[in-house]
Amino acid sequence: MQIKLKSKVDAEGKLLLQLPQQLANQELVIIITDSSEEKIPTPEQLGYPTDFFDKTAGKWEGEFLARENLVDCDRRIWDIE
Repeated sequence: MQIKLKSKVDAEGKLLLQLPQQLANQELVIIITDSSEEKIPTPEQLGYPTDFFDKTAGKWEGEFLARENLVDCDRRIWDIE
């Protein structure tokens, strides 16, 4: 089983870690990594040409784009409490 949690350490350097009951009385290996190590992929790593966003972002020269009024849609399972 692998559990990934994202949490903030308090001002005193304490971190409260609550795990599922099924892990009670088991020996675990806990690995902590600094989230600043998470790297955001570059556009090139995502498959875009080097200057793609410089050439395209904010370059629309056609007619004014307006968002139409939203219509009601089906409720999704995650919307229901």
